[in-house]
Amino acid sequence: MSQSDVLYSCGSCGYPLNLSSSNRSTTDTRYLAFPLPGVAIGQKLSFFAENVGHLLAMLMSLSFYCCSGITDDALEQVSVGCPNLVIVELYRCFNITDQGLENLSKGCHALKSLNLGYCVAISDRGIATVFTNCPNIGRIIISYCRGLSGVGFRGCTSSLSYLEAESCMLSPDGLMDVVSGGGLEYLNLHSLRSSTGLDSLGRVGYAEKLRFLNLRTCRYLTDDSVIAIASGCPLIEEWSLAVCHGVHLPGWSAIGLYCNKLKILHVTRCRNICDQGLQAIRDGCVGLEVLHIHGCGKITHHGLALFSIARPNVKQRADEVVCIGPSIEDLFRLQ
Repeated sequence: MSQSDVLYSCGSCGYPLNLSSSNRSTTDTRYLAFPLPGVAIGQKLSFFAENVGHLLAMLMSLSFYCCSGITDDALEQVSVGCPNLVIVELYRCFNITDQGLENLSKGCHALKSLNLGYCVAISDRGIATVFTNCPNIGRIIISYCRGLSGVGFRGCTSSLSYLEAESCMLSPDGLMDVVSGGGLEYLNLHSLRSSTGLDSLGRVGYAEKLRFLNLRTCRYLTDDSVIAIASGCPLIEEWSLAVCHGVHLPGWSAIGLYCNKLKILHVTRCRNICDQGLQAIRDGCVGLEVLHIHGCGKITHHGLALFSIARPNVKQRADEVVCIGPSIEDLFRLQ
């Protein structure tokens, strides 16, 4: 067996488990199937350790995608057997708790990318443990982990550059901790929840290196926060404000005034962008290349025509885009 990809199936949920090694001599994927029906995943990992342990020790990428049978104890075995992992995906692994994150991180100190989407049993304590044990974490997904407030990010290093936190319930202090490392370049807060019903997104303005920001359907967003972000994030290149009805003329004016490096702006279905707001974007945003605009009831045909005349090189698109910036698949793939 060569140092190539290993694939086996989870007997408890039927999804494939991908074990990817660091050195690929070919683009083809080698497969080794161990269905072992009815056998716990921890026992499967023990089987691998006993029979191909030398390969496990060289693994750099491991995916337990949608494997509901993965447990905290199984992650302890992963930690012991696969110390060189840099990418781990635990998407929809509902049984993983803070203890599992501690088990994983205490042996996998080289981790750089971690997908915890829909890991609903984890809390800020588990996230804090990951950052303590894995100082090189650069990309993390916590989407739909509504037990997180964000304070677990306190003390994160500048290596954290990519965060997906879609539909999370981050607190004001948690948002501040999320940007505290100073290295964030991509932030997805699509459909951010608020326990207080108040806007705290202005804290994102402290992320000075931010280049991609997704605030789609952040219904509590106000002009004050847009102004803070526009003035505090001078490097922003793509910004989604689609379905953000709380942004009015002061917010659009701030974007036109401060966002000189903005290339792509999403304002689809924003109820409170009007011809004057569009003019502010037209007269500013000198680097704008693409404007996603559709379903904005306060913008007239005349206002759109004036924009087209003044900025003929800006492409106007009516499609609604949910995901922006770099591809998740690319970020969680070994180079």
